[in-house]
Formats: sequence, structure tokens, C-alpha cells
Amino acid sequence: MCLMTKTYPDILKERESILGTFEALFKMRGMGDVHGRVFGSILLSVDEMTQDEISEFTGYSVPAVSSALDELVRVGLVNKRRRQDSRKYYYSSRADLDEILRMVLKTVHDDYVAVVLDQLRLVRAVNTKLVPTPGLREHIENIQNYEHELRDLESYLKRLLEVPLEEKK
Repeated sequence: MCLMTKTYPDILKERESILGTFEALFKMRGMGDVHGRVFGSILLSVDEMTQDEISEFTGYSVPAVSSALDELVRVGLVNKRRRQDSRKYYYSSRADLDEILRMVLKTVHDDYVAVVLDQLRLVRAVNTKLVPTPGLREHIENIQNYEHELRDLESYLKRLLEVPLEEKK
């Protein structure tokens, strides 16, 4: 039996992928990529992190991290506290991974699926008024197939969003 172990470069690659995902999510929500990387690093950490640790983890300067943390604390995604034995602030996530997944699913639905479905409805309305030409029927069938697949995705996303979260103990 061959056991696969992850190498350090593999772990770094996975970390970069996760941080990149958070960058994209935060950009979609109107925040900077630094906010996404900072928040992602806090979520990936087992323990609370200092600004210096977050800076090292993300590759951003301490002032950039500090500014992003202030904003993340302000919007309620991050906790900031000072330990009795230290002068430094320590940061942890206030958001739950379930909540983040819901935010992602809602974003995908609201910003992409619903928008494209609305556009497809408009295209279908215009196409039904056009004089039939070669290829028009195929074009309409492609739109209908795409719309059907998006409706399935929309239904699936809505079902996922309706699943109740477990109560925290």
C-alpha cells in the first residue's frame, strides 16, 4: 500500500489556492484582495494571530495588514483582543465556515445565476420575434438547454441555502 504524503511545496500551493479563493470572494463583495488574504489566513490558523504573523503568512506589509484588519473588525468578521501577558493584539475569525459557505452560495446565485437567467429570458423574448433563419432554431435550443442547466443549479443552491445551521454549543 502506497501512502501519499504532502510535501511542503504541496502545502504552500494549497494555501495559496485557498487564499486566492478568499481574495476573489472579497473582491466580489467590493473589498480588496488584501482583505481576502488576511481573512483567509486567520481562518486557516489554528490559533489567534498577531499582525506580524498575518503579515508573514500573507506576504503583505504590516501597515497593509493593519488597515485590512481594522476594516474586517469594523464589519464584524474578525475579533480583536489583547492578552494580559502581551502588548500585542490578537485576531481570530468571528465568522463560521458554514456562514462563509452560505455567503459564497448566495453570491453565486445572486450575482451570476439569477443575472444570467434574466438575460436568457430577454434573449428568448427577442429570438421568438425574429424571422426564422438557418441556425436560429439551434441557437434557441442552446439557450433553452443552458437555461435548464442554470435552473437546476439555481434550485440546488436554494436548497443548500435552506439547510439549517447547527446550533453552536
